[in-house]
Order: sequence, then structure tokens, then C-alpha cells
Amino acid sequence: MTKHTRSILVTLGLLVAIGAIASVAGARGSDHEGKQVKGTIWVANRGANTIRAFDAATGDVLTTIAMAPASQPGDLTFARGKLYVSEEFGTPPAVAIVDAATGVVLKRILTGPRPHHMHVTRDGDLVSYGVFGTNRIGIIDTRTDTLLGEWQASLNPAARSHAGVFSPDGDVVYVAQDVGNELTALDPRTGAMLWSMAVPAAHELVLTRDGETAYVSCRAVSELRVIDLEHQVIKATIPLGPLPDTLQLSRNEKQLTVGLRGTPAQLAIVDTRTLTFRTATIAGAGTIAGHQWTSPNGRVTFAAFEGPGAGIAVVDHQHGDAVVRTLDYPGRPHGLILVRAQERDDDEDDD
Repeated sequence: MTKHTRSILVTLGLLVAIGAIASVAGARGSDHEGKQVKGTIWVANRGANTIRAFDAATGDVLTTIAMAPASQPGDLTFARGKLYVSEEFGTPPAVAIVDAATGVVLKRILTGPRPHHMHVTRDGDLVSYGVFGTNRIGIIDTRTDTLLGEWQASLNPAARSHAGVFSPDGDVVYVAQDVGNELTALDPRTGAMLWSMAVPAAHELVLTRDGETAYVSCRAVSELRVIDLEHQVIKATIPLGPLPDTLQLSRNEKQLTVGLRGTPAQLAIVDTRTLTFRTATIAGAGTIAGHQWTSPNGRVTFAAFEGPGAGIAVVDHQHGDAVVRTLDYPGRPHGLILVRAQERDDDEDDD
């Protein structure tokens, strides 16, 4: 074997080895970035007056839809193939109903001042929105796309209904009053008041799957409260800040993510068994977090943020809460949801 031949063989060997290492690293990188999440991330952008769809697995932009000029769409939810978008500053304010497949605005439901945070029943039959600046909650029937009513959600005229979240069966809507220090329960179809309890600075909430417990962010006092809904008592209070807002609970209910509205943009990740938490910074100086969606297995969070480099941070909780990708969306991205692909993801388990 000549010296020249040996040199070629050594070079080829090195190339094969490098290729093998790259292949392994690529596979790890894909897992690290949450390739298991399938579906579409929809985001409402207050600064751009648009909503945008991203492929959750690749981060590719699928479509961008213009909303009403200067309407500052702040939140959105999904039911029956349609997106319900709060055009908070529209003239007049409205909930726009958008065909998710075509991007066509099918209808606008005119509302009271500033339709705000939005939620949907598990069966997709009802959508709620807080009527910002009032003590009312709006309820839309998605089967007919009609407004059932903007119900008085507190007997206190000074209360401010921020968000309404439905019980698992959809028969109750729990409304957080972030001015008025109150959590109320209503019949969403009639507006009948069922009960009220004192919860200081109640702002947003999420329910356990059995509907017996609520986690409530108390933004103005930077606290998280755990509520026994059956007995209407506060079970625990956890200092958590700054400015806790939206919440997402894993399917096994062991992990809770909470968006923190201080700066820079941050997430709190709460262990619900011990009520301890860690905090992850998801963007740079001058940024503020918006809403977030966390995968049911608790491994990945997509979190909107505004400010320098605005977009959606993809946070990998299995690798030190690292931001493994940022999806650019200039403006003020805020409300965020995931609409699932038809197929169930094999990795969306409860561990």
C-alpha cells in the first residue's frame, strides 16, 4: 500500500466517523427541540393586527391572517374548525370568527368593551371571554355562533371580570375578578350566579381534570392560590412572581407553568406535589411574556413574548428549561394556543 493510498483511506475513515457523530448529534438535537409536538401553534399579535399559524414541529410559518385594522387582537381559542379571536380595540370591539382552514373571517360578534382572555369548553360547544373593564363575562354558542349573553359575573359593580374557565362538563364557568378580589361561579347558559368566594387579586385560572381544584394566579399581589372548588376554600398560597398570569397544567397534573408578566420575559414551573417552583428566563432585556401552551406531558412549552426579538420561545423542560428555538413574530405577540393534528402523538404520554 502506497503512502498516498493510506492517506486517502485515513481521510475517508475520518469522514465516516464525522458523519456518524453528526447523525447522532442531529437525532439528539431533534429530540431536544420537541419534535414530538404535532399540530399548529396559533398566535394573536396586538402590534401587527394579525394572527399567525406556525407548524409546531418545524417552526415554519403556515399562514398569517389580517384582522380588523388597529383592533389589536389579544387572544384566541379554537372550536369546531374555527378560531375565535378577541379584537379588543376594534371599532367596535368584537370576537372575530375565522375559518382555520381558509383564513376567511366568517362573522364578527359585537361585544362590550374589549373582549379579553378567551377559553373554551372541552366539547367545544361554548367559548367565554372577559368583558374587560366590567363585571361581565361573555358566552358564545359555537354551534350557532351566537352570543348567549354577557352575564353579570359579580354582584360588585366595581369588579373586573378578567377570564372565565369552564368546568369539565361545561355546566359551570368560573370567573376571576382581578379587581374585586373574588372568584365566582355561574351557569354559562343562563348567567345564574351559583356562588362567590373571596380570592385576593384573582386574575387567571386553570382547573384539574376532575374539576375539583383550581390554580388561580393573583397577579396584582404576585401569588398563586390553590382553591378547593367543592368547598370554596383556599388550600394554599404560594408567593410567585413577578405578576403571574396565564397557567397551563400537564395531563398528569404534576407540573404547572405560569407566565410571569415582569421583564425580562419569564416562566414559572411549579411542582404541584410540593408547591415549589423554578423560574426560567425565555427572552432578553426589555421583553414581556404573553400567553403560553405546555404539552400535556409537560416537556415542552411554547411561550409568546413581546419586546426586542419578539416571537415565541420554545422551552424544553427536560433540558434545563432551555430555549431551544425562537419563532420570530415581530410586534406584540400575546395570545397563543395549539390546535392538534388529527393523529395522536405517540410521545404525548403522561410521564
